This record gives sequence, C-alpha cells and structure tokens, in this order.
Amino acid sequence: MGSLLALFITFSLIMITPLYATSNFNSELLSETSTSHPRTRELVALNPFYQCDIYPRVCTLIKGGAAPDCCKKKCVNVDTDCLNCGSCGKKCKSGEICCKGRCVDVLTSRSNCGVCGLKCRYNESCCKGRCKNTYSDRRNCGACQNKCKYWESCAYGMCNYA
Repeated sequence: MGSLLALFITFSLIMITPLYATSNFNSELLSETSTSHPRTRELVALNPFYQCDIYPRVCTLIKGGAAPDCCKKKCVNVDTDCLNCGSCGKKCKSGEICCKGRCVDVLTSRSNCGVCGLKCRYNESCCKGRCKNTYSDRRNCGACQNKCKYWESCAYGMCNYA
C-alpha cells in the first residue's frame, strides 16, 4: 500500500511539473528524476510534455542512456540506429547495419565481419559474414565463393597450385 501511494505521488508530481517548470528544467528536474524512484524514468518517457526536442536530457534518462540522441522527437542512438546512422535521418541501405555511426555491410566488411567490431586477420576476407582464409580455403580460394573442384586443393589463393 505504501509503495502504491509513493508511485501515485510520483506520478502526480510528474504530471503537474510541466505546468510550473522553469527555463531551468534540464538542470533541476532531470537531476532529481535520475536519482529518484526507478519508475520515474518510465513516467518521464510517457509524459507528452517531456519531448526530447524541447528537453534533450530526457534521452539520457530513459533506457539507462542507451538512446542519448534526439531525432524527430524520438530518443535514438546514432551509433547503432540504422534509420539515424551517424546523424539524424541518415538511413543505411538494405543489408547494412549501423556500426559506430557508419553504415556497414557485415557480410563483406573485413573490419566488421558478421557483427560490428569483429575484424578479420590480415590473410582473411569476410565471406557471408565469416572470416575465411582465401589463401587456403577450398570453398573460398582466392576470393569468396570461388570453390576448387573436388580433387583440387587451395594454396596461395589458387586451386591446384602445385
């Protein structure tokens, strides 16, 4: 019963606060909500008065700061959001994902092979999202998807080298 009353009071304060908020809103209210009841963050996110284009610090409070940037009144992370990659409105192409603010094809990128941040070694290529040694792999000999014949081996990126 006591926690329900506390939640009701918190919700009431959040709903009334925009009517009395000063221009100092970001420094006062948000510093209070970040240390108060955990549900307060969710309530701040639900309140239509707290739009991130008006109150930018709202984005750092919701979802534990996982979406710190504000794009078109929505909190996003421009480092990972494919619809706002690197900056608001920059969309990644089909088949690409957003890695550290850059659109990347993880099926072919040597520095982001399969997932963001997975780097292939110097002698490997990224083939369908997996690092493959194109100097010795019979299914990716010399290049991705270049298959050697059944009886051939792959050496130095060439089928049946010897």
